[in-house]
Amino acid sequence: MDGVNWKTTMGLRARSGDGRLTGVGCALAVSAACLAAALPGRAAPIRNVILCIGDGMGPEQVEAARCYAGTNLFFDSFPYQTRITTFAAGGALTDSAAAATAIATGHKVDDGVISLAIPGDASELETLLEAFQKQGKASGLVTTSYLTDATPAAFGAHAPSRGEYAQIASNYLNRTRPEVLMGGGDSGMSADAAANAGYTVVTDAATLAAADASGGARVCGLFGSSSLPYEYDGLGDLPGITNMVPKALDILDSDPDGFFLMLEGGRIDHACHDNDLPRCIFETLAFDAAVKLVAAWAQGRGDTLILVLADHETGGLTVLKDNGAGHLPKVSWSTGGHTSTPVPLYGWGVNAGLVTQTVDNAEVRAIALSTALMPAVGVGVERFSPEVTRTRWAVSSGDVYRCEQTVTLQPAAWQPGGTVTADTTRVTFATTNAAAYPKSFFRLLSTQVGGK
Repeated sequence: MDGVNWKTTMGLRARSGDGRLTGVGCALAVSAACLAAALPGRAAPIRNVILCIGDGMGPEQVEAARCYAGTNLFFDSFPYQTRITTFAAGGALTDSAAAATAIATGHKVDDGVISLAIPGDASELETLLEAFQKQGKASGLVTTSYLTDATPAAFGAHAPSRGEYAQIASNYLNRTRPEVLMGGGDSGMSADAAANAGYTVVTDAATLAAADASGGARVCGLFGSSSLPYEYDGLGDLPGITNMVPKALDILDSDPDGFFLMLEGGRIDHACHDNDLPRCIFETLAFDAAVKLVAAWAQGRGDTLILVLADHETGGLTVLKDNGAGHLPKVSWSTGGHTSTPVPLYGWGVNAGLVTQTVDNAEVRAIALSTALMPAVGVGVERFSPEVTRTRWAVSSGDVYRCEQTVTLQPAAWQPGGTVTADTTRVTFATTNAAAYPKSFFRLLSTQVGGK
């Protein structure tokens, strides 16, 4: 197999030193086929990551809202979708703290734990918010629950218990210091403490709308003395999630390095704990409207990733009958607590294709950081002669792929052969000495995402 070269045709750029592949016996070429996409692809590096979490929003919560709306929800239109598991450490039924920690850190922890290695040595686990701050990006936490609740806490704080509200608030204001903090007040958060930490404090819809969104601004929205009111009951002078989102985006977008935003529809979970279908549906629809605002802001950009998911399902909801638009569907509930039902994950934008490779919530962090190692997918094989076999691979344009070879799969002993950058979404892999190496197996693995 010595002496075989990579071929670079039709825009394929080999990155293998002198162009020679040791011990593989293959040539690569990009085919003319290219997957057309109206949404941003994976060629550009990520500037912004927006993570939208519908707390307690399982697939049947989405279906119930869909029935009432009489149409698909907006995030149903996202091009990449899957279902993911949500269990906590040891396979236990998760709570929001353990689920959000898995999403934020990639590690499974015990229920109630906020981004600490428990079980383990109780060391702090780096969150997505902290990882993006290291890249110089701005950050924000927005929720319809109280601001120190478990889901936002898992991104902006570390604590052995989700009930350590004072510690969580102190972490927000004195350690991680996101540029945007918005949610219900009290539970450890005070306006005075936020102001003393350098935040402009806003307390209602009017002061939120008037808040400065220029570069360097830090805004803390403390709305009421607990979670925000249910949309179904009316918000009074307090902002809803669709009021908070535009201001948060205005503030965060002023950072030239981009931003990370965690946006939570927290009261879906609260309604489902009470088996309250009207409020569940209205909260889900408001969350969907907020996602639509996020996508409208990102439309036309090639530098933003939007992920929509749930941390877990609440209530064991099942839709039994669609009664038409504007009417509540017939449903059943099996519990007032959480369930192990796999929950939906939707992706839009840069690197969103990684969503389809995801099976558990602990893998979401890798998608957000674009560090997931996604193999190419073989989509066709052609035999031209005893010497030449060609395999077509579906890949992601802009990714750098490593070619590997093994002579056995039990166990596999993969040997690297070289790398290549894909300019389109199809790569053709040609073994030029197939007759001499009939028992060899080959694979392509993404080693670098989005040209970064």
